[in-house]
Amino acid sequence: MPIPAEPQLDLNLLHHMLDEIEDSIYIMQVHGTEITYYFVNVAATRFSGITMNRVGKSFYDVHSIKMANYLYNKYARVVHEGRTIRYEDGFVMPNGMVSGESILTPIRDEHGNITHIFTITRDITERKQHETTLYNYAYQDDLSNLYNRRYLLEYVTEPSTIYLLDLDFFKNINDTFGHQAGDKVLVEVACRLIEIFGESRYALIRLGGDEFVVVDSEANDNIQEVADQLIGLFQEPFLVNEHTLRVSVSIGVAQRKQDENIQLLLKHADIALYRAKGAGRKSFHLYEATSRYDHVENFMNELALSKAIEKNELQLHYQLIYNPSADEVVGAEALLRWQHGQTFKMEPSEFIPVAEETGLIVPIGYWVIRQACRDWHHLVNEYGSSFKISVNISRIQLNEESFVARVLAILRAEGVQPTAMELEVTESTTLHSLQEVQLNLAKLREAGFTIALDDFGTGYSSLSMLTQLPIDKLKIDRSFISEGNLPLISAILAMANALQLTVVAEGVETREQFHLMSEMQCWGIQGYYLNVPMPYMELPTLAEISFK
Repeated sequence: MPIPAEPQLDLNLLHHMLDEIEDSIYIMQVHGTEITYYFVNVAATRFSGITMNRVGKSFYDVHSIKMANYLYNKYARVVHEGRTIRYEDGFVMPNGMVSGESILTPIRDEHGNITHIFTITRDITERKQHETTLYNYAYQDDLSNLYNRRYLLEYVTEPSTIYLLDLDFFKNINDTFGHQAGDKVLVEVACRLIEIFGESRYALIRLGGDEFVVVDSEANDNIQEVADQLIGLFQEPFLVNEHTLRVSVSIGVAQRKQDENIQLLLKHADIALYRAKGAGRKSFHLYEATSRYDHVENFMNELALSKAIEKNELQLHYQLIYNPSADEVVGAEALLRWQHGQTFKMEPSEFIPVAEETGLIVPIGYWVIRQACRDWHHLVNEYGSSFKISVNISRIQLNEESFVARVLAILRAEGVQPTAMELEVTESTTLHSLQEVQLNLAKLREAGFTIALDDFGTGYSSLSMLTQLPIDKLKIDRSFISEGNLPLISAILAMANALQLTVVAEGVETREQFHLMSEMQCWGIQGYYLNVPMPYMELPTLAEISFK
């Protein structure tokens, strides 16, 4: 058979094939320490602007000195180390472009000398555009194109000063001209902010609605000057649907003094904003830690708390109650928590007094009972049929004429028997109208509820309460446990035993306290030693519990 002829290399075809590749191909020629362009494909030309007209030219003939140095050092390393080197993508090069992933491979002649370097670079422009789009979806406000609340909370970790802007009477614009007109005003506000504060030291955020935040990342003592600039942005009227609208702004300012996080600064700015509005609007107020803002905070909490249920901001956390003699979990106390928006976790000590003063404790209290019933169905499956949920009842609730009937109606609707629930009252709850409280507690106890007297030992007449109130249980105040007052604890246990009352020790935080209460035959133990308050789905299971 005749030997087939060796195929001839078709350089034009090879050139064409390399041009069809989507990745950038650069072939560099090496002469000693000199490196020059030998070949670039079409993709490389599109990416870098280098054409075949540059063949024979060095980096220094084609690029700026910084870019030339950058490229030369990359290629010289391949020559020096004599191996293939991979460079990761994502670096901003001296020419301002973002580098793609590059693989530089040395090509040797028959003597082993490196004569060329073959480079493949993957263009990541499309991928970066996609990543940028996703980033914008996550961190950019759709309407204004400013950053959003999520960006503020995740990326603005240590601001120097924040300015919280709220447009005065903005609701009137929406009500009179419609939401499209309101949106146009908000977009124009964003444009004005960008025009004056678009430089890198400032972050511009739309929190939502008509609230904006300007964050100054640099220490600045000229807060008055910046606030005046912000107010000045609203001097010019807004043109909406051929209507000239005058819009003013109120500003709350908070300055980072020590290590305040962004959530705390936002709260301070919010308080300052309400002070500015209360002073007649069209002005700013700087939060001062030495000033008293109690009435402002209470007013803010009242407004927000009134919408907390419909916004699903309220939560119940649970702290287990353990019976050491039976070695079992017998119940849990439901503790109310308020996640105010995405920013603040309000402590009960901050909002419960406001709820009681305003009467909001009544609808909140019924919400707690209903939610506790729903959670009970999950908890009883884990801890057994004798498991009880303890719910705190306020004086305002207990004095309601229809309280007993409404509570029983909630339990019927949720499929929970009164015997599965314990109602906790404090001595202060009973002092104002003892006769009515006695009557309501007696009805509740008769229906099957367990009645517990909470914080026992802290009032002036707790001993008399034991004989006047229809109660089943005492909860020893945590202060006696932390102080380790053994004679007093022993006396309470002996007295409760004589009155046929069970006792729960609250605030048990250490192993020593736990074993002490167990040895003193205290019926129930509750505290951080068992668990910190947490949502029911995070509580330890029976298999995980080991309190001894």
